[in-house]
Amino acid sequence: MNAISRRTALLGAAGAAAALPLALPGCAAPRTERRLALACGEPGGVYLDFGELLSAELARDGHPPLRLRETFGSGENASLLAAGAVDLALALADTAELPGPDVTAIGRVYQNYLQCVVRSDSGIAELADLGGTAVSIGAPGSGASLTTRRLLEVQGLGPAQAGTRARELPIGEAIAELAAGRISALFWSGGLPTPLLAELTETTPLALIDLGDALPGLAARYPDRYLTTRIPSGVYPGTGATTTIGIPNYLLARPSLPDATAAALVGVLIDRAEALVPGGAVGIQFLTPASLIETGEIPLHPGAAAEYRRRYG
Repeated sequence: MNAISRRTALLGAAGAAAALPLALPGCAAPRTERRLALACGEPGGVYLDFGELLSAELARDGHPPLRLRETFGSGENASLLAAGAVDLALALADTAELPGPDVTAIGRVYQNYLQCVVRSDSGIAELADLGGTAVSIGAPGSGASLTTRRLLEVQGLGPAQAGTRARELPIGEAIAELAAGRISALFWSGGLPTPLLAELTETTPLALIDLGDALPGLAARYPDRYLTTRIPSGVYPGTGATTTIGIPNYLLARPSLPDATAAALVGVLIDRAEALVPGGAVGIQFLTPASLIETGEIPLHPGAAAEYRRRYG
């Protein structure tokens, strides 16, 4: 089902409903009966932060808390879900489709920002300056790694094109390498600000590279995956407003997840939305009735779709 027909089918009265209290008396979603395993991400990243908040809000609503699995991010999460090793997974829109048809979405939960970070004393002022240098593109199996490889290729900066040396490093290792000057830039896909990067600015002044020029090429080759967005001024000390690439994040599930469980998750995403945004986060956040169902080519789980219909007609 495409986005337009999905919106029509599920949210007929969402515009009016969004202005009303979201918890509907006498219509509580069913309770889950067991702990679900959620594939999250690296410590210090928004995936794990979101997983912790979601687990806490599920418990507060009377459901068992989640079992959170630390991973390197979207690619690993999607693989774990496809293999049946976890019940739920967080993944970027461009990575969520990789396992194939045996995946559904509970909802579109928020937006990641692709951040290209350099030392402010590096002399690197634009993306083209990275040609022939060493850069961290993200951890192995991360969504950042996939997105950054695509970005470098469409800009003619890939290893085979410009001799750029792409290294797959977890965020902690990438920060250490950048601080030591052993890489010229690190790419990271996450929320704003990323606490580990904010800590780095206390000893190493940073700059953000504008990625706006890459969006047309990405959008042409990979339609409906990427958005133009802005990193606000001052997210990290000394950084100005910067155009970058936004990537929606989905909460994914296998189709075999019980419908009642999917409905319960939707209930928490709607009723506890404000509590599910990590503290200090800035920029665009989703978790609204209209955006939750916008999951691109990934179909909504039947139980989730039924719960959206029940709430909004």
